[in-house]
Amino acid sequence: MIRIALDMMGGDNCPDCNLDGAFDALGTTEGFELQLIGPEEMLREKTSGWDEARRSRITFINASEVISLDESPVQAMRTKKDSTIVRGAEMVRDKESDAFISAGSSGAILAAGQLKVGRLPGVQRAPLAAFVPTRTGFCFFMDCGANVDAKPEWLCQFARMGTIYMKEIMHCQDPTVKLANLGVEDEKGNAMTKAAHPMLKDMADINYRGFIEFRDVVYGDADIVIADAFTGNAIIKTLEGTANVLFGMIKDVLKSSLATKLAAAVIAGPLKEKVRSFDASEHGGAVLLGLKGPVIKCHGNASRKEVCNAILQAKSYVDSGVGTKIAAAMQSDVQ
Repeated sequence: MIRIALDMMGGDNCPDCNLDGAFDALGTTEGFELQLIGPEEMLREKTSGWDEARRSRITFINASEVISLDESPVQAMRTKKDSTIVRGAEMVRDKESDAFISAGSSGAILAAGQLKVGRLPGVQRAPLAAFVPTRTGFCFFMDCGANVDAKPEWLCQFARMGTIYMKEIMHCQDPTVKLANLGVEDEKGNAMTKAAHPMLKDMADINYRGFIEFRDVVYGDADIVIADAFTGNAIIKTLEGTANVLFGMIKDVLKSSLATKLAAAVIAGPLKEKVRSFDASEHGGAVLLGLKGPVIKCHGNASRKEVCNAILQAKSYVDSGVGTKIAAAMQSDVQ
């Protein structure tokens, strides 16, 4: 039975949203149990009304502290040893859990993953990898937050790990890889992208297709997009903000008059389906690749659907053995 540790006190809508996501996930599929981390007495009370089938698959891990967003992640890990994030990461490290999920402090989750869970042998840096909606579906984008300053060889490892993940988890047989850059010509870019470009071309185990401009990420021209975390985070945050503004403007127009309200009633179904396709929560959270056990970061304002899908994502990660495959690939790098 796969054991998945879930931080019940992480995120803007905790604990209720996390509980709702856990409830949905337990009703979706079998083969895993959840370890709910937080104030045990409160969690027991809130789950007392769950059906026996779900209650039999949860255990409670008491944790009395929470790391807030305004705390120094490393310092908080040292002083708040009974926090939900520290407990979850240590459970993965100690093989008490197979995966850890949190919507809490990004910095603390990244630090706990790196320092508590630890990287697989041969992995130089662990990227935070997220699914980004595109016109044709989605792309797997990394690094979107973990390594602000990167080296060319790190980007090569990101590409290899991302390729393995896409093949094993998403069943994409030959995923295309592109490197985010401010132009597609060979002479464009900074020193890091110019150095990484020929190195990526020489890698026989990835399907590298060259540079991709930032604006083209959403067109779906690549299955995997790699970048340093400063560039990656800027791209993703810009896309999220633009999408929110655009959808808000469309909603305002459709509510602006009787005629547009009537039109909205006609197109509501197709429009909702199209908006749903641009919902990143359909694929779960962002996974910190290259660790000894999966750590998944949900948005701070994660919905119950995102929490549910992150749990299913963690189960798929463990089921597929993708961590073992990444470890083998990184070991061959060392050798």
